[in-house]
Formats: sequence, structure tokens, C-alpha cells
Amino acid sequence: MECPLYRTGFIDLKDGNFSDWSLGDGVCIRSGDGGLGLALVVGSSVDEAFQASPVDQADQVAQAVPVGHTGQADRVSQADSPVLETSFPFSAAIPSWSAATPAGSWLEVLIRARCSGSWSRWFSMGIWASGDSIVQRHSIADQQEAGVRLDTDTLRLDSPADALQIRIKLSSKDGKALPSIRRLCVAYSDPKPIATTATTETKSASATATAARGASWSGELAGVPCCSQMVYPDGGKVWCSPTCVAMILSYWRRDASPCETGIRRAVGGTYDSVYDGNGNWAFNTAYAASEGFDACVVRFPSLASLEPWLAAGVPVALSVSWNNDEGRNLSGAPVSRSSGHLTLLVGFDAAGDPLMHEPSSPDNESVRRIYRREELQERWLTASGGACYLIHPRGHKIPPLS
Repeated sequence: MECPLYRTGFIDLKDGNFSDWSLGDGVCIRSGDGGLGLALVVGSSVDEAFQASPVDQADQVAQAVPVGHTGQADRVSQADSPVLETSFPFSAAIPSWSAATPAGSWLEVLIRARCSGSWSRWFSMGIWASGDSIVQRHSIADQQEAGVRLDTDTLRLDSPADALQIRIKLSSKDGKALPSIRRLCVAYSDPKPIATTATTETKSASATATAARGASWSGELAGVPCCSQMVYPDGGKVWCSPTCVAMILSYWRRDASPCETGIRRAVGGTYDSVYDGNGNWAFNTAYAASEGFDACVVRFPSLASLEPWLAAGVPVALSVSWNNDEGRNLSGAPVSRSSGHLTLLVGFDAAGDPLMHEPSSPDNESVRRIYRREELQERWLTASGGACYLIHPRGHKIPPLS
């Protein structure tokens, strides 16, 4: 049963959906996938190409010099989306993207929202590159204005907005390495439900405790590896997100390699040098996309909404938090509390309880667990507003996203 008090929405731009964007000089629509790309400049100098794409004053506030950058971009250009109306007034938005950034190139994704007819400033979602030879990928801290702020990967608004706009900046160090973006997603939603405890009732109780005991689909995905993050003394305690991504990629690849191989690769591909960790949601799905998959961050209003995805063979990483000592219980969790954690949903049992591969387990052998449906749903919705990673091969048959 979906919660009637919590709404989520989704914008998915791909397969030619960029044709109505405003393109700066040097940006083209790619013939192969309909995405946006920085084009080779023929018959003009690199300096002319750079000068043709001015940066406005608001952007100068939002954009920081890339950490570890070895020099200014020889080419940079941008593309702006049309005004994107949402299906309901939203209070949070999370962009994610699928991009190619050959060595020597990178991109920046910016977002702004329209509240009561007025636009916010542009907020930068960070500098993204799949490698780190030229820039260190990073979010940009301390972005806020009256009533609007950016929390690493999530735009939050005190008053609901009815539209948003996206800006993509494509940069090349030498003018020859050409970045591109093939898919852009935005998950938007109401304010996330308020957390409850075992002894305190709030108006959100009906929002988060309506998980049906049964499930319309039950089963367990075969072949998802069991990987613990906790067996790596050099940082594993904070590697929940890349560990979930590594399990998903190994599942789709039918890769029987040791867990450590995929985990360390994912750790290297998701690190945010300003956040100083691997928990940036958009960076995790961008990494998965750079490995050849379709990947995005989505918010859902209930575990029931995820059943069609499991039925389609797609494991789903959920962002949760809990504290068993304070009554925000997650029975069966291997640790008593977490302020923010990614765990992997791989199925539902006959009673409707979720079957998990829990990376905070002490070893690989104890990763598979069963959580109580009502508890997991509330710990997920109140922690992250139902945020999750959807990662699957391109062309895989999936349920509709809306």
C-alpha cells in the first residue's frame, strides 16, 4: 500500500529528450544516442570556442575551481533545459546522470527551482569525472540562499516549487577530450515523512506504517553476491554505498570475482573529495553508468512500489537510518544504529518481509538477512524520503518510471 501523504515524482531525459534544450556554442546533439556532447570545433581557435560560452555571475558563485585541477579548461560550453514543470509542488529534488568523461574532460550539473513565480539561484551538484587524472570529482559545499539549500546531492526547499531547470556544463582540458551526457534524471518529492519511535505517535505514523504484511510479488534474486564492507580495515566502515553498487554490478555481470575487486573499484570511482567519502548518491549512480549500465537515483513512496523492480530482476539499494537505542528500530540489523546507510534489497519472502544483503554485516557469510517490512519502510522513508539506486543493463525491460 502506498502512503497517500507522501508523493514522489521523476523526470527522465534520454533518447532524444534533449532536442528542445538551449545549446551553447560547441554543444551538439549526439547522433548515436540523442544525448548532449561537446563537439570538435572546426575552423575556429580554442580561445574562440571558450569565449563563445560566457559564464554568468550567478554561476561564478556556484562553481568552485576543481580540486586538484592542473589548469583551466581550454574549452567549456553549456546547455540549458527548458522549464521542467513538475506534477505536484515539490520540496526536494535529486538530479543524477549518465555521462562519458574521457581523460581530460569533466562536467558540472546545476539546478534551480521556481517558487511562487521566482527562480532560485543556480546550485551546483558538483564536478563529475569518471577518472581523477585532471580533476578530483567533488561536490560543492555551503550553497544556500533564503529558503533553499543544497545538501551535497539533494536540493531542499522550505516552500514548495512548481518547476525546475537544469544546466549542464561540459569542459575539456585540451579541447580534444570530449565529454557527453546521455541521460539526466531528477527525482522530486514532498518533504520526507517524520520519523516515529516505538513509543511516540506522530501524524506521519499513517504515512510510514502502512506497509502491507503480504506482498504482491515474493521471491529472491539469484546470483547477487554477499559482500560485507566491514572486512576492510582501511575504510570499509564507511563503504556501504560502493559496496552495494559493487554487489549490483557483479550480479549483472555474473562476475564471480572476490568481493574486494569490485568494492575497491567502486570506492575509487565514487569518492567525493569535498564530502570526503563515498556517500554522494549521484556520484554512485554516475559511476555505475560509466561502467556501461543505466543508473539513476529515484525516490519511491513505499516498499510495494519496489516489488515490480524485483520482479524484473533488478536489486535495489536503499538509503536508510536507524537507532535501536532510541526506538527507531531495525530488528536484525548487525549494528545498533546508523545515521545514514545503504543496504541492498534482493527480494521479499512469502510474508512480505524484505530479503536483504546487508553490507554492515561483520563478514560475507552473514550478509543475507531478513528485516521486518514495517520497520524497514519507515527507516527508509524517514531517513531519505525513499531514495534508492536503480542500476541495470541498458535495454533491460523495466517497469515504468513516472
